[in-house]
Amino acid sequence: MPIPVRPTFPTAWPEYNILVTDDGSRTLIRTDTGDSFHSGCGAWTETRHVYLHGSGVVDRLREHRHASVLELGLGTGMAMLATVDAAVEHDAALRYAAVETQWLPSELIKQLEPETWVKTPHLVSSYNAFRDSIASPQQGHRYTWHFGERIEVTVCIDDFTNWNPPDDVKFDAIFFDAFAPDSVPELWQAECFQTARDCLAENGRLATYSCSRPVRDAMAAAGLQVNRVPGPPGGKREVLVAHLPNPT
Repeated sequence: MPIPVRPTFPTAWPEYNILVTDDGSRTLIRTDTGDSFHSGCGAWTETRHVYLHGSGVVDRLREHRHASVLELGLGTGMAMLATVDAAVEHDAALRYAAVETQWLPSELIKQLEPETWVKTPHLVSSYNAFRDSIASPQQGHRYTWHFGERIEVTVCIDDFTNWNPPDDVKFDAIFFDAFAPDSVPELWQAECFQTARDCLAENGRLATYSCSRPVRDAMAAAGLQVNRVPGPPGGKREVLVAHLPNPT
């Protein structure tokens, strides 16, 4: 089936174009590589299905339980803002860490209409103000945003291959959302999945959009139990969810 022609338009940043995906939500495309930050079949649909639901974090928040989330690849911030929004909706505590090498400026994110991603629009303005307060994010630094008293988001400016996980937390959900394996193969090796495995909580889940055999093999080599599950409506047929092996 041919890929449909989808609306795109430029931004003030020549390295990025905006793509309007099939569910009406917007994402970015890198003009140098052609990499899209989300599926053209629906950025919002993919994010909700693969990460928030696939990882189980929405169920956890709905039960008013504290959740800890790690995201590899903050990107546009869609998954992070949606998770914060779910925590607000269900009055649950959230600790969120995102590892990102290039933290996008808020003026670029605003062009994606992020207020349409959430039920609590003022959390978007709060996040944008936080991002605006950091003129030049420094490599290796961590920046923390608080939304209310029970939600904490830390953005780590680092390559995941060099990132040192915090000692005081295991993550209930890991959103493994790097660019495609063909673009950044180093992030899809067993060593990176081992890092993710080491900071995954006992009953936690790692979710990712990639379902290729090399990715499944790398995850298994890192000691994860890997499952193929149905992909988002209109999108990929299957995606992956992984967890720690069951005790024998």
